[in-house]
Amino acid sequence: MTINGQQASSGKRVLLTGGRAPATLDLARQLAANGHWIFMAESCPEHLCRQSRAIQRCYLVPEPAANPKAYVGALRQIINEERIEWLLPMCEELFYVAGGLSELSSLCRVFVEPLDRLRRLHSKWEFMQRVQKIGFSIPKTQLLTSQQDCHTFMEYEAEQASLRQATGEAAAVKWVFKPVFSRFSSKVIIAEVTPDGWQPRLRINTLPISADMPWVVQQYIEGTAYCSYSIVHQGQMTAHAVYPVGFTAGIGACISFEAISHPWIDRWVERFVQEEGFTGQIAFDFIEVGDGTVYPLECNPRATSGIHLFRVEDRLDEALFMQEVYPQKRVTPRPEQRAMITVAMASYGLAGLLSSGGWRRFPDWIRFLVSARDVVFRPSDPQPFWQQFRLVYWNGRRGAKQRIPIMEASTQDIEWNGGEMV
Repeated sequence: MTINGQQASSGKRVLLTGGRAPATLDLARQLAANGHWIFMAESCPEHLCRQSRAIQRCYLVPEPAANPKAYVGALRQIINEERIEWLLPMCEELFYVAGGLSELSSLCRVFVEPLDRLRRLHSKWEFMQRVQKIGFSIPKTQLLTSQQDCHTFMEYEAEQASLRQATGEAAAVKWVFKPVFSRFSSKVIIAEVTPDGWQPRLRINTLPISADMPWVVQQYIEGTAYCSYSIVHQGQMTAHAVYPVGFTAGIGACISFEAISHPWIDRWVERFVQEEGFTGQIAFDFIEVGDGTVYPLECNPRATSGIHLFRVEDRLDEALFMQEVYPQKRVTPRPEQRAMITVAMASYGLAGLLSSGGWRRFPDWIRFLVSARDVVFRPSDPQPFWQQFRLVYWNGRRGAKQRIPIMEASTQDIEWNGGEMV
């Protein structure tokens, strides 16, 4: 039997979740092209993979955030019916898969860590504590568990700004306020403290900070932003990519990708995953300052857009299943490999160019439009390109109905913010 023209006798039966993400579509295509049977479980009815030729069958499953038990039960049924060998959760539903790990791992290989280990990486506070314990440098970071914590911190930093001014130091310092559990840099507030106070003044009473919804405040560091993406087995990287943060949708979500070599980040990730003994997909955000020091900002213990830097011939499937075949090999993308989400580049990217000073990046924008491949469109698999507009419409309607931004609406049904799963 063949799949996409290739022999499937040695192919694996793989269940992916998170079909709304371009990274999931990209991985599905790569796996299918290398002879694997790909099935999809997704709680959003208008996801990107819905009509992709890379997918053998799509299943609509319950929303994990609303009903974790029903979600895990649906995955169990699919695994049994389709004789699934590997379950690869791709987006934030990963945490709900981890919550049912003991139940699901008895049926197939589940490429995810236990929930308690994922939580400390997902938490922007616990991750920083772990990084510091290993011995890496981190930005100044403080946990806020109440509005009083926030008020006390702001008063103290205002006093420190006055002291710095008195001693002739640069008085103004920027700080980043963000929830301990968040994604896409959503709800991030950047503020500057000066001897005259905070600019702009934060409305402390409106920040939803509590013991159940903690925030962190982190010193803002000027520099060059990078992201990494890795596949790891028991602390050993089997695939790895690094790319600079170029064009984004909003503050944080990358829409353009270019593979680069960054040995310092390579070594940092290598040591961190070894210390953790991590298994799964994992990604990090970094800032590099002028003297070459690189600071970690946060960790995503799941798949990210770094997948777009790999091609079919790079064999990410060997990285995923590598412990069975080639335990010493590490898959990396070709240098300067470029990819983009074209629709987002034509909207968010163009909007960025129209912002203050953004026109200076116009040559870079043109360069990407001319040289990068679209991560969604394929002549041999055209339906996902059109499906992305249905997905945007679906998220727009959901966001309008609940009066939340479209980015927040796109993940609301799969988000996990560290609470108990019931």
